[in-house]
Amino acid sequence: MLRHPGWLLLVLLPVSACNCGAGRLVGANGGAIRVTLKGVDAKAVTLGLQAIGPTSTVEKFAFIATLPLTTTVDALMPATYVLRASALDAQSATLQSLDVPNVMVSMGGITDVTIDFTTGGVTPAEQCDGLDNDGDGLIDEELDLPVCLVCLDAQLSVPADDVRCGVVACSGLDRVEVRGDLQPGGEATCVATRHPPLTSMRCAGPQACKLANGPACGTGAEVVLATKTACQTMLGCEAGRPVLDQVANGTPCGAGRTCQEGLCLRFDGGTPPVDAGVDAGVDAGVVDAGAPADPSGCADGTREGFLAFLQYPDIAGCSGGWTVPGVTASSVPACGRASGNSAPNRDGAGCASADLCAVGWHLCRGKDEVGLKTNGSCVDATPSGSPPSSLFFAVVQNSANDTTCDGSSSHNDVFGCGNLGTQLTPTKNCGALNRALASTQAGSCGFNEAEPTLGPWQCVGGPQSHLAEGEVVTKQGCPNASCLFSGAPIGNADKGGVLCCRD
Repeated sequence: MLRHPGWLLLVLLPVSACNCGAGRLVGANGGAIRVTLKGVDAKAVTLGLQAIGPTSTVEKFAFIATLPLTTTVDALMPATYVLRASALDAQSATLQSLDVPNVMVSMGGITDVTIDFTTGGVTPAEQCDGLDNDGDGLIDEELDLPVCLVCLDAQLSVPADDVRCGVVACSGLDRVEVRGDLQPGGEATCVATRHPPLTSMRCAGPQACKLANGPACGTGAEVVLATKTACQTMLGCEAGRPVLDQVANGTPCGAGRTCQEGLCLRFDGGTPPVDAGVDAGVDAGVVDAGAPADPSGCADGTREGFLAFLQYPDIAGCSGGWTVPGVTASSVPACGRASGNSAPNRDGAGCASADLCAVGWHLCRGKDEVGLKTNGSCVDATPSGSPPSSLFFAVVQNSANDTTCDGSSSHNDVFGCGNLGTQLTPTKNCGALNRALASTQAGSCGFNEAEPTLGPWQCVGGPQSHLAEGEVVTKQGCPNASCLFSGAPIGNADKGGVLCCRD
């Protein structure tokens, strides 16, 4: 502490400042001396400050309007300064002046100096030392600490997280790649690796946030955007919008097999074509000559549920989004069947649920049709290895109340197959169906993992929408992959769609 007639100063050790928080110094601009004036001669109108360093001098003048007055001499390079403070009258005559030596300034740091001309008193700034430095009855409070530093048990410590770091972006590490063989006869997947931003655990050390697109972003989460079979082509994967199409009938697809209506089939001495996945010599079944142009059952050419074509030739789980409400018997295509998770219109803008089904297929009509075409079970609606709460395929099924399947004309709740939604018990009379979206309040589908911000399913339609989810349901809650589930981005085309049945 330095004394001078009518002056009393305290020079505190510098505390480094955050280089990224709002309203704080930027480290690249050097450090600063922050002066607080609490009392001064009544004739003084200006406080003059000079920071005299080894190689340069920086001046600052502040008009004394009200007290206390706080002003800062900044853009100082790290060094030890002499701080010259002067109280000036209206004619700029010096009323009082003092040189304060050995004022240390560090890069990005703030050194506090408090002046009281009138009382000779000093109120020290609060420090992280377990003491009530400023005499207000509180200990270690309101400390102006840099980012990723906290005062804990009278010591500066590094926390795991600091909101001043903001959202640490990791999207610069995102990538989309083809895995497999894109040639006819080959199989491939289009895989996107997404890196969600860091919103917690953002401190890398004292005064240091974790780097954007740095090691803390991890390896990311993989999302399969499309899967190409032996009799399909795939374009646009690297752009993140893969499009699948069938190759021409007769295209070789390996081991004496050729493509027929999207299936890789073999011919055995002129016998009808047999599924290529069956061991040679086993007559596993004949492809129906009257089959629709796309045996996948889905408008975009790819099915995501009941994947085994030969085992389930008459039912398919088709993922995609739609914005025209409803999964009912009156639902009809509205966008020319242009929706689907492998279609250009992935978000399903302007599409209805029926747009997910291929020509020659329709929305499955309730528990009885699903039971007939699946041998009474939804187990294969969800492919092996699917993450929990990742797929729900809706069907047209009536219900009046209590999530019970019946023959009424009501559309209370949404029923279907998958691993997302409320588990149906045998008492619900829903046969093969195993899941439902059911809410007790308006504007909700009633299942958290299905709705934004975790999924795209929405049941919005007025104060009675919780009594008619089947009429109002859409999949439009996550446009442009704006949702996040288990660390991966989720779009309207994710988390399932509908079950389509062959006409």
